[in-house]
Amino acid sequence: MEIDWSTWLPAGAAIAAAGVAVWQAVSAKSQADSARKSAGTAERQARAAEEQLALARRQYQSEQNARDEAGGPRFHVDQSVDQVNGERYAEIPFKLLAGTHLDTVIVSAAGQPDVRGFVNRVGGEWDAVHPSVTLTNLAPGAAHAVFLMLDWNASSPVNVRLDFECHEGAGGTRT
Repeated sequence: MEIDWSTWLPAGAAIAAAGVAVWQAVSAKSQADSARKSAGTAERQARAAEEQLALARRQYQSEQNARDEAGGPRFHVDQSVDQVNGERYAEIPFKLLAGTHLDTVIVSAAGQPDVRGFVNRVGGEWDAVHPSVTLTNLAPGAAHAVFLMLDWNASSPVNVRLDFECHEGAGGTRT
Protein backbone atom coordinates (compact mmCIF):
# COMPACT_ATOMS: atom_id res chain seq x y z
CA MET A 1 0.00 0.00 0.00
CA GLU A 2 1.22 3.30 -0.94
CA ILE A 3 0.68 6.36 1.35
CA ASP A 4 -0.42 9.59 -0.22
CA TRP A 5 1.53 12.09 1.77
CA SER A 6 -0.20 15.00 0.12
CA THR A 7 -3.39 14.24 2.08
CA TRP A 8 -1.66 13.32 5.31
CA LEU A 9 0.60 16.35 5.54
CA PRO A 10 -2.22 18.91 5.86
CA ALA A 11 -3.97 16.64 8.37
CA GLY A 12 -0.74 16.34 10.38
CA ALA A 13 -0.24 20.09 10.24
CA ALA A 14 -3.81 20.60 11.47
CA ILE A 15 -3.27 18.13 14.31
CA ALA A 16 -0.02 19.88 15.24
CA ALA A 17 -1.75 23.29 15.11
CA ALA A 18 -4.54 21.93 17.31
CA GLY A 19 -1.93 20.66 19.77
CA VAL A 20 -0.23 24.05 19.81
CA ALA A 21 -3.63 25.72 20.37
CA VAL A 22 -4.40 23.34 23.25
CA TRP A 23 -0.96 24.03 24.74
CA GLN A 24 -1.51 27.80 24.38
CA ALA A 25 -4.96 27.51 25.99
CA VAL A 26 -3.52 25.54 28.92
CA SER A 27 -0.68 28.05 29.20
CA ALA A 28 -3.12 31.01 29.04
CA LYS A 29 -5.32 29.40 31.72
CA SER A 30 -2.26 28.89 33.90
CA GLN A 31 -1.23 32.51 33.38
CA ALA A 32 -4.78 33.70 34.13
CA ASP A 33 -4.82 31.63 37.34
CA SER A 34 -1.45 33.07 38.28
CA ALA A 35 -2.69 36.60 37.52
CA ARG A 36 -5.80 36.01 39.67
CA LYS A 37 -3.62 34.79 42.53
CA SER A 38 -1.33 37.80 42.12
CA ALA A 39 -4.34 40.13 42.06
CA GLY A 40 -5.69 38.47 45.22
CA THR A 41 -2.31 38.82 46.90
CA ALA A 42 -2.07 42.46 45.81
CA GLU A 43 -5.58 43.12 47.14
CA ARG A 44 -4.72 41.53 50.51
CA GLN A 45 -1.50 43.57 50.66
CA ALA A 46 -3.43 46.75 49.84
CA ARG A 47 -5.97 46.02 52.62
CA ALA A 48 -3.13 45.31 55.05
CA ALA A 49 -1.42 48.57 54.06
CA GLU A 50 -4.70 50.49 54.57
CA GLU A 51 -5.12 48.89 58.01
CA GLN A 52 -1.54 49.78 58.94
CA LEU A 53 -2.10 53.35 57.80
CA ALA A 54 -5.32 53.60 59.81
CA LEU A 55 -3.50 52.19 62.86
CA ALA A 56 -0.64 54.67 62.39
CA ARG A 57 -3.14 57.54 62.14
CA ARG A 58 -4.92 56.44 65.33
CA GLN A 59 -1.58 56.08 67.13
CA TYR A 60 -0.45 59.53 65.93
CA GLN A 61 -3.76 61.09 67.03
CA SER A 62 -3.50 59.37 70.41
CA GLU A 63 0.04 60.67 70.88
CA GLN A 64 -1.04 64.17 69.78
CA ASN A 65 -3.94 64.08 72.26
CA ALA A 66 -1.59 62.97 75.04
CA ARG A 67 0.82 65.85 74.23
CA ASP A 68 -2.07 68.33 74.17
CA GLU A 69 -3.38 66.97 77.47
CA ALA A 70 0.06 67.18 79.08
CA GLY A 71 0.57 70.74 77.84
CA GLY A 72 -2.96 71.86 78.67
CA PRO A 73 -3.92 74.29 81.40
CA ARG A 74 -4.14 73.16 85.01
CA PHE A 75 -6.32 75.07 87.44
CA HIS A 76 -6.56 75.08 91.20
CA VAL A 77 -9.99 76.06 92.49
CA ASP A 78 -10.23 77.19 96.11
CA GLN A 79 -13.21 76.73 98.35
CA SER A 80 -15.94 79.22 97.78
CA VAL A 81 -17.25 81.62 100.37
CA ASP A 82 -21.02 82.04 100.68
CA GLN A 83 -22.08 85.67 100.99
CA VAL A 84 -25.61 86.45 102.04
CA ASN A 85 -27.05 89.90 101.25
CA GLY A 86 -30.68 89.10 100.64
CA GLU A 87 -29.39 86.71 98.00
CA ARG A 88 -26.85 83.95 98.21
CA TYR A 89 -23.59 84.26 96.31
CA ALA A 90 -20.48 82.15 96.11
CA GLU A 91 -17.09 83.65 95.39
CA ILE A 92 -14.90 81.03 93.71
CA PRO A 93 -11.23 81.96 93.52
CA PHE A 94 -9.01 79.99 91.15
CA LYS A 95 -5.50 80.08 89.80
CA LEU A 96 -4.01 78.97 86.49
CA LEU A 97 -1.21 76.75 87.79
CA ALA A 98 0.33 75.44 84.58
CA GLY A 99 -0.01 75.57 80.82
CA THR A 100 0.42 78.26 78.26
CA HIS A 101 -0.92 81.81 78.21
CA LEU A 102 -4.66 81.78 77.50
CA ASP A 103 -6.40 84.42 75.39
CA THR A 104 -9.84 83.56 76.75
CA VAL A 105 -11.36 81.24 79.30
CA ILE A 106 -15.10 80.68 79.35
CA VAL A 107 -16.25 79.41 82.74
CA SER A 108 -19.66 77.76 83.01
CA ALA A 109 -21.60 75.68 85.51
CA ALA A 110 -24.45 74.48 83.29
CA GLY A 111 -26.92 72.04 84.77
CA GLN A 112 -25.67 72.45 88.32
CA PRO A 113 -28.35 72.34 91.01
CA ASP A 114 -28.69 75.38 93.27
CA VAL A 115 -26.87 77.64 90.74
CA ARG A 116 -28.75 80.47 89.03
CA GLY A 117 -25.72 81.73 87.08
CA PHE A 118 -22.68 83.98 87.09
CA VAL A 119 -22.72 87.62 88.16
CA ASN A 120 -20.18 90.42 88.11
CA ARG A 121 -19.73 93.25 90.55
CA VAL A 122 -20.32 96.56 88.80
CA GLY A 123 -20.00 99.73 90.90
CA GLY A 124 -20.59 97.88 94.17
CA GLU A 125 -23.71 96.15 92.82
CA TRP A 126 -24.29 92.80 91.14
CA ASP A 127 -25.17 92.84 87.45
CA ALA A 128 -27.52 90.46 85.62
CA VAL A 129 -27.22 86.68 85.83
CA HIS A 130 -25.23 85.05 82.99
CA PRO A 131 -24.94 81.35 82.04
CA SER A 132 -21.16 81.76 81.74
CA VAL A 133 -18.42 84.30 82.26
CA THR A 134 -15.55 85.05 79.86
CA LEU A 135 -12.14 85.96 81.22
CA THR A 136 -9.36 87.26 79.00
CA ASN A 137 -5.59 87.31 79.06
CA LEU A 138 -4.83 84.66 81.68
CA ALA A 139 -1.17 83.99 82.42
CA PRO A 140 0.13 81.00 84.38
CA GLY A 141 0.25 81.84 88.08
CA ALA A 142 -2.46 84.49 87.81
CA ALA A 143 -5.28 84.38 90.36
CA HIS A 144 -8.89 85.12 89.44
CA ALA A 145 -12.35 84.75 90.93
CA VAL A 146 -15.84 84.19 89.59
CA PHE A 147 -19.09 84.86 91.41
CA LEU A 148 -22.16 82.63 91.31
CA MET A 149 -25.66 83.59 92.29
CA LEU A 150 -27.23 80.66 94.12
CA ASP A 151 -30.82 79.70 94.75
CA TRP A 152 -31.95 81.20 98.07
CA ASN A 153 -32.50 77.70 99.47
CA ALA A 154 -29.25 76.18 98.14
CA SER A 155 -27.77 73.51 100.34
CA SER A 156 -24.71 74.38 102.35
CA PRO A 157 -21.94 73.75 101.62
CA VAL A 158 -22.52 74.18 97.92
CA ASN A 159 -20.80 71.67 95.66
CA VAL A 160 -20.45 73.02 92.11
CA ARG A 161 -18.61 71.72 89.07
CA LEU A 162 -17.09 74.44 86.90
CA ASP A 163 -16.27 73.85 83.23
CA PHE A 164 -13.32 75.79 81.79
CA GLU A 165 -13.24 76.23 78.00
CA CYS A 166 -9.74 77.53 77.31
CA HIS A 167 -8.47 79.15 74.12
CA GLU A 168 -4.70 79.19 73.73
CA GLY A 169 -2.92 82.50 73.42
CA ALA A 170 0.16 83.67 71.50
CA GLY A 171 -1.21 82.55 68.15
CA GLY A 172 -1.94 79.00 69.29
CA THR A 173 -4.94 77.19 67.91
CA ARG A 174 -5.72 74.71 70.67
CA THR A 175 -8.98 74.88 72.58
